Amino acid sequence: MAVGMIAIQTLLFFVTYALAGQSSLEPIIVVLARRATGATGNANQTCLLRNPPVTRRDDYTYFPGIGGYKVHLEYHSWNQARITCEKEGGHLAIINSLAERDAVVTVLRATNPDFYVSLGFHDLYEEGHYVTIHGQTLARAGFNEWADGEPNNEDGPENCGSWHRNGGLNDHKCSVPLPFLCELPIH
Repeated sequence: MAVGMIAIQTLLFFVTYALAGQSSLEPIIVVLARRATGATGNANQTCLLRNPPVTRRDDYTYFPGIGGYKVHLEYHSWNQARITCEKEGGHLAIINSLAERDAVVTVLRATNPDFYVSLGFHDLYEEGHYVTIHGQTLARAGFNEWADGEPNNEDGPENCGSWHRNGGLNDHKCSVPLPFLCELPIH
């Protein structure tokens, strides 16, 4: 038992030391698992999670292995939409793959496919350099398929991200109120 406590203390020291230089203020959870003693000899690994586990909500539609989504039909500015999603324990939706795009389209069609919805990306830091609300480029996040002719700054500076009613990503003015899509990630 004493050896186990020393191992835990050592692990926590190294985790603290390794993460001390990071600028991220996201919470980190250390999940300590017991070692398996089965015939396979496999042991559960201690794992670090970037965010606390998300509580499942009844007002979200879930897709196994992808996440949960909720369309808010009330119109809010992009920033107010971002705040609303965070209050629900999630974030403005970020599309990371074709499978996730299909899930998003399914949720949108169930409500109303004829409008734009705010998503979790922008080019507020540098014009034309779109990043997710988590700081990843769209390419690194896994999905950067724009609607035809987008992004275009058609109405002047359009620095916030949305889903185009005809499919694909779109840029829009951050102050223009739109419906929005929240995501609860699966951890």
